[in-house]
Amino acid sequence: MRSETLDLSIESRSGDLWFTLSGPFTQEQIPTFREKFLLLIEDGNRSFILDMESISAIDPGAIHLLLQLLSSLKEKKGSLKLIFTNELLTRTFHPYRNIFSIYPDSSLLIRRGFFAFIYKQQRILSRKTGIRLSRPVALFLLIILCGWFISLGFIIHLQNRYIKNQNTELQELSQWEASSRLEIERLRNRLEPLEQLGIVRDTLESP
Repeated sequence: MRSETLDLSIESRSGDLWFTLSGPFTQEQIPTFREKFLLLIEDGNRSFILDMESISAIDPGAIHLLLQLLSSLKEKKGSLKLIFTNELLTRTFHPYRNIFSIYPDSSLLIRRGFFAFIYKQQRILSRKTGIRLSRPVALFLLIILCGWFISLGFIIHLQNRYIKNQNTELQELSQWEASSRLEIERLRNRLEPLEQLGIVRDTLESP
C-alpha cells in the first residue's frame, strides 16, 4: 500500500546537503518542505542535492516550489541538483530539463571535468534511446577523440610555425630591400661627380 507521507532524510556530505525523498510529494507536504529548505539556506547552506528516485507521486505545486528555491539559490550563488531516473519524474520534469541540473545517479556528482561530461552524456543517451555504450567502446571513442584533438593541435602548431617563418623571411627581405636602396643611393651620390666630369660617360662609351 502506498504511503501517504513524504519520507525525508537530510545529511551533510563534503559541504553538500543531501535530501533523500521517498513517497508521494503532495500539496500537503509543500509548506513543511519549504520551511525546512529556507531555514537551511538562512543557516548559510548553498549546495543542495535532492535524491528523488523513490518519489512515487509529485504535485505540480512541488515543481513550482523547486523552481522558486532554485531561483533563490542562484541569487545567493548556490546550486540545486536533482537525482532520478524513474519514468514519472522524467516525464514531469521534461519541460524543465534545461532549467534544473538533473543526474541519473549520485556517482556523477563525484566525477569531475571532461570524464563526468562524457559519462553523463552516455547515461542520458542510454535512458533516451536504449543505446548503452560499454566501457571498452567508450574508452575507444575517447581515445579517438583525444587523438583527433591532438592531431588538430599539431596541425595548428605547424601552421603557426610556418606563418611565423614566413613573417621572419618577409621582415628580412624588407630589411634587405631597405639596405639595398640605401646602398644604391650611396653609390649614386659617389658617381654623380664623375658623371658631371664626363669620366663615367666616356668610360661607358669607350670600345
